[in-house]
Amino acid sequence: MGASLPENTGGAPALRKSRDRRLAGVSRTRNARPGLDLGRVSVPLAAFVGGLLALGYMVAVASRPETRGLGDLALVAVALGAGACLARLACGPGTPRVVGGLAALIAAWLLPQRIDAPSAAILAIFFGAGASLVVGPPANRTLARARRRTTATVLLLAVIGFGAYVGAETPSAHWFGGGITHGTAAHGQVALTFDDGPNLSATLPIMNILDAAGVKGTFFEVGKAIDAEPQITRALYEHGQLLGNHSYHHDQWRWLDPRYPELERTQKAFKRAIGVCPTYYRPPHGDRTPFIAHAVSDHHMRIIMWDDSSIDWSSKDPRTIASRTVNGAHAGSIIVLHDGLDGIPTANREVLVRALPMILDGLRAKHLNAVGLDQLIGGPTFVKC
Repeated sequence: MGASLPENTGGAPALRKSRDRRLAGVSRTRNARPGLDLGRVSVPLAAFVGGLLALGYMVAVASRPETRGLGDLALVAVALGAGACLARLACGPGTPRVVGGLAALIAAWLLPQRIDAPSAAILAIFFGAGASLVVGPPANRTLARARRRTTATVLLLAVIGFGAYVGAETPSAHWFGGGITHGTAAHGQVALTFDDGPNLSATLPIMNILDAAGVKGTFFEVGKAIDAEPQITRALYEHGQLLGNHSYHHDQWRWLDPRYPELERTQKAFKRAIGVCPTYYRPPHGDRTPFIAHAVSDHHMRIIMWDDSSIDWSSKDPRTIASRTVNGAHAGSIIVLHDGLDGIPTANREVLVRALPMILDGLRAKHLNAVGLDQLIGGPTFVKC
């Protein structure tokens, strides 16, 4: 018969050891996190990219005069870190990268549209959360998918909801509810506008100051105040001043009604007072939605916002109001002031009566000519109701 082959008693264990070493190497390669070799220090790539994103956000915040204070920057930095930590804790090692990237992009896009530190901090939370989901480790399939999806959904809805708030509340954000914030800068003109009247003690004195200076202003009046004091509205119209619709109640919530009957009700108040209706509408507090924009368009009107506000309703010093107004004005500006407060005819607005001559002098010193809105932006000012 044939001779039997001798067994290789030492070869099999050696082959098994070699195979185990190769498998261990593959496992380590798969589990290794990407890194960036910086000389003697190895920095995880995810942390490096996340740091760059955070630094870019902080630079954007620090580049604006309104938020470059140390306190504001500290608040934003804490918000960035908090957003990143909360997102990682809520989502675990599973990272919905697409949603995280979308949230971070929306937050970065909204940041230039808001100049206040609280909004920058809120957006920093969203940006930090989104960025942490983008640069985090890959998803762990053993982690409950429901938790990852819930975190991603909450983050995305939150950033979209805040984006709607920014669009509704920010005068310069035209993408949500529209509006004209300034006119042409070619002719060195500005428009003075007055909100929340008619007012018993301030509106007619302001009109007399404007008449004496040969200036035409635009008075955005509240419907309930027109019905209460129609003689003031009538006097403004007869003196050639311009008028605008500023809602009927001037409250905090009726702008959320998609039908927005406030607009038509105020137009009827103008018709009772002067027989015609204005073509300008300014939303109370600047709050507007696409539904309001549609209603305004249906009435052949235009939404008028502003780009220069001295926050005069909160100041009792006429010099402060005047300096803020003049410093913020530039060619083409639409300046917002308040001859009333929330459509209350008896509100005390003597401070603006005292500030207005200083405002007119300051504008002239800057070679800015105060004109009516019709001259600054064109178009008709009144229509038949």
